Order: sequence, then C-alpha cells, then structure tokens
Amino acid sequence: MDAWIWGAVAMALVLVVAGGIAWWLARGCVLTMVGATGAILGGVISLVTVSVMLDPDTALRAAGILTVVSGAWLLAWALAGGIRGQRLLRAEQRPDAATPAPAPRTAATPGTVSPGAAAPTAAAVRARHI
Repeated sequence: MDAWIWGAVAMALVLVVAGGIAWWLARGCVLTMVGATGAILGGVISLVTVSVMLDPDTALRAAGILTVVSGAWLLAWALAGGIRGQRLLRAEQRPDAATPAPAPRTAATPGTVSPGAAAPTAAAVRARHI
C-alpha cells in the first residue's frame, strides 16, 4: 500500500508541475490559464487528501479521482486556448482582413494618374525622370 501512496503523491506533483508549465507557456491566454489554475489546485488538493485522510483506501480513491479530473480539466482548457489562438492567427494572416481598402481619389494631382485614365508605361515614366 505504501507504493500506491507514493505513486499518488508523484502523480499529484506531476500535475502541479504540468499546471505550472502550462501557466508559464500561456502568455496571457486566459483559457489556458484557467486550465493551469485548475490543474494546480487539483494537484494540491490531491496531495492534501493523501496526507490528511486517515483511511488509505479512501485517500487513494479521492486522490486518483482528483488527479484524473484535474488532468482532464487542464487538457480541455489548453486545447480550447490553442484552438482560439489558431483562429486568431488565421484571422491575422488573411490578406483581406489585414489590408484596409484604399481611399478613393477625387482629383488628380500633377504627376499622378487620374481616375479612369490608363496607367503610364515604363518608358513614359523614365522619360519624365530624365
């Protein structure tokens, strides 16, 4: 039974470390930070459960359930944060979303092409600059 207790303690510590790493890698993503917070709290509560409860069988059951639920919580929220980040990245990379429409020109200024006129050729541009 002693090995089972140490296994539960090790898994709770791994969960706390995984939550800390997720928090560190979140870079301000609230969804991932929610998952990391839940994992850290679940790991700490699991450690407290193993160390405080008098009945080892009940402590192992409670610690196992808390560890699994907290791990699933971290996974779900980290995936949600990753999906949201991918959507935001794709929205930034779309060319129509990144460049605003040019303002319409109302009057032609010297040296520019008026609306509706043909664009100058390369030879005409070179001749103007010579």
